[in-house]
Amino acid sequence: MKKILAILMILVLSVGIISCKNEEETPQVEEPVVEEPVEEIPEPETIKVTLYFANEKYIEIGDESLQKLIPEIREIENTEDNLEEAIVRALMEDPESDNLRTVIPSSTKLNGVEVADGTAFVDFARDGMHGGSLQETFTIYQIVASLIELDTVDRVQFLIDGEIDDSLMGHYSIDVPFDNVEGYK
Repeated sequence: MKKILAILMILVLSVGIISCKNEEETPQVEEPVVEEPVEEIPEPETIKVTLYFANEKYIEIGDESLQKLIPEIREIENTEDNLEEAIVRALMEDPESDNLRTVIPSSTKLNGVEVADGTAFVDFARDGMHGGSLQETFTIYQIVASLIELDTVDRVQFLIDGEIDDSLMGHYSIDVPFDNVEGYK
């Protein structure tokens, strides 16, 4: 029995040595290095747009002879491929000019902006949409005046949480699209 075990051990060792020797003799072929093409991330496109902000003086004294909305030319990075949404987001920030201001409440949350057949659908969350009639009026007209400057937009329909609603803040009807800002520019 010991002889059989010894022969088996010698056999196993021989096979191991032979296989190691064969591995050493086998030439190693290096795989060619294939470089993956680097996908270039396009630079965001900067576009000049006209944004309309509230005239600070009109807001303070309410003189009807004053211009209510004043244009501000701004360069916007169109990173989302949705210029209309980038414009509304820019309107929610402070203007660059000291004599202007945004009247869109800071608590406002924009769900998104989509354009179809010349209508920009501006969708706000109900949560955070609070303010008086002045805030609601200027929120509507700042957005409408700025968006209808674009060739892609003829009218603006406001939505609340994706649905047509009665009003943004409880003062003015938004159940039909707006297509002009008469009396505000």
